[in-house]
Amino acid sequence: MNGKEWTRNSISIWSDIRKDAEEIRLKHPAVFPKALVRRCLDCFTTGEQRVVLDPFSGSGSTPLAAWLAGKEGIGFEINPDYVALTHWRREALLWEYPEKTGEIRIIPEDARRLGEQLAPESVDICITSPPYWNILSQRRSADYKPIRDYGDHEADLGRMGDYAAFLEALCGVFAAVYVALRPGAYCLINVMDLRKGPVFYPFHADLARGLQAAGFIWDDLIIWDRRVEYSNMRPLGYPTVFRINKAHEFILILQKPDGRRQSGDPT
Repeated sequence: MNGKEWTRNSISIWSDIRKDAEEIRLKHPAVFPKALVRRCLDCFTTGEQRVVLDPFSGSGSTPLAAWLAGKEGIGFEINPDYVALTHWRREALLWEYPEKTGEIRIIPEDARRLGEQLAPESVDICITSPPYWNILSQRRSADYKPIRDYGDHEADLGRMGDYAAFLEALCGVFAAVYVALRPGAYCLINVMDLRKGPVFYPFHADLARGLQAAGFIWDDLIIWDRRVEYSNMRPLGYPTVFRINKAHEFILILQKPDGRRQSGDPT
């Protein structure tokens, strides 16, 4: 990054990230833009740090962005349709970027088996967007758009009914990610807070605290402003209970301690 890009990216609210035309056409319920991944790579890796992990690969945005950046993208995905979609996307992008020399490896396994597939301290960064619990299976009250969830695979964490059990399972996945990361490496997690009826779930804070308990340093967070994507908002709760229309998400910035900085170190 040059100085101008460094300053722009250091601002805590990112409002200029957009899905490209290829991503808009996809039928995945929660597409993670390649542009967001690329910015995270620019900010939190060097040119020598090549191995990029996404334990919830979905439509493949993280491994694809890593490949486009000349790195090695590794993804875990249990839905065979999304595994096939990732490979299809790469083949399509090859026509546009035939000179790219990065690598992609999609492992069709449950993310909870990540530790069986990756050697300790073999990953340079993790960038991911885990399931938003089972919220995508609920009726969309904010904009009336159709329900679009992750599918019906029985091992999908996004199908779990109990929030505490979901958090525990998710923290278990990131405990394995922690082992796979090199000391000092970052783990960037895109999440949003949730509401089910009268109950508010501060998902970003709950997950961050769980990962601190697993050894990660919670280094900071970024707000991803997505207002441009929400064109059909309605007045939630009107006229009886005032509710917030959520048009932002969080990127948790977590780090595996190294010899210079340990979990709980205030510096």
